[in-house]
Amino acid sequence: MFDLLLKQAKLMNGRIVDIGIQDGKITAVSPSIDGEAKEILFIGKKLTLPAFVNGQLHACKSYWRRLLTTLPEEVQALPRFEAASHVKERYTAENVFERVDEVMQLAIQNGTCAIRLFGDVDEASGVSAIEGLLKIKEKYSPWMTVQVVAFPQDGVLNQATQSLMTNALEMGADVVGGIPWIEPTVEAQKAHTQMCFDLAQRFDRDLHFVCDDVADPQSRTLEMVAQLTVKTNWHNRVSATQCAALSFYDDTYAKKVIELLLDAGITIFSNSHVNLIATDFDESTHPWPRSVTRIRQLLASGVPVASGQDDIDNWFYPFGRNDMVEVAQFMAHNGRFAWHNEVDDVLPIITTTPAKTLGLSNYGLEIGCEANLVIIDTPDWHSAIQFQPDKQFVILKGQLVAESKREQTIYLK
Repeated sequence: MFDLLLKQAKLMNGRIVDIGIQDGKITAVSPSIDGEAKEILFIGKKLTLPAFVNGQLHACKSYWRRLLTTLPEEVQALPRFEAASHVKERYTAENVFERVDEVMQLAIQNGTCAIRLFGDVDEASGVSAIEGLLKIKEKYSPWMTVQVVAFPQDGVLNQATQSLMTNALEMGADVVGGIPWIEPTVEAQKAHTQMCFDLAQRFDRDLHFVCDDVADPQSRTLEMVAQLTVKTNWHNRVSATQCAALSFYDDTYAKKVIELLLDAGITIFSNSHVNLIATDFDESTHPWPRSVTRIRQLLASGVPVASGQDDIDNWFYPFGRNDMVEVAQFMAHNGRFAWHNEVDDVLPIITTTPAKTLGLSNYGLEIGCEANLVIIDTPDWHSAIQFQPDKQFVILKGQLVAESKREQTIYLK
């Protein structure tokens, strides 16, 4: 007897199958399954996919306006990055947990089975973000893979932040984060990068950097990260996000960096919706750049590319609902994945590629895989991107955890 049986599920390749689930695993995939089950879901030939993977979310910053409204009016009137430091001083493990708890509910509702949560580590907030995110991990680990990233958002030039990063990893943070491009000199950028690799080797952790989030061809920390990845033999354990400057390099240098990324086994996360709003450039000049990294060239060269939600209502990005299909739609637009079924190329960017980067085992929709599935109220992936329909059923570790149904009526005569 199956614990759960899905009838008439439509796979990405168009096949209509029944899917049997037992003990949290997919144990049968067949055009027709007649076995008994404790629970049966009739899918009605709706698109059924492996649940999504959100490989980057600056979680501790989510819903920052709630904290901002508790501060004096003169603070609220400050430019957003100045106001942010005041907000971070109000961080506690409890309010980080409360805000991110809502973020996680959205993740489940929208069919996410794994998520990488970044927590800022700095003098303003100490390690309170890490403490709150570790509590989130404890709560949601029975259902999802949750990784916590210790992230030095404001740089590492002071000794206090370096000590706090060590503390965060001792507390149990899963990944070492870095953001070397914001440091004021090349030497400081190199020192930042080296410190992150030193911590990764000391604690045996993967690394996730934000690199060159600026429309400036002189911002070149992505190459630093790739070179040190090769030098330290940390291949396939490093990710880099945004990398907008890669699009502004001359083609010869860009090709060199891409070849180095491939050699290092680095995954590039391009969160193109955030690039449209947050990447720095001179707004007085036209035309305005999209500031999206070289997605298609990276993919053509064999470099893994993924997308994450990145931000939800914070001082970098004011929107976001933790919906990876929405993220995929932005990528379809900004990467121009539109014609000749190229929209299909976007799906791995939110599924198999980040799943591999996060080290998920038994991920997918085959016998033996962990039963993490999302059923979308649509017949195919193109329609999912186009119409952004409900995630009708979400199954995590073999159990139905969320169900959505949108009802609309038109009263025209």
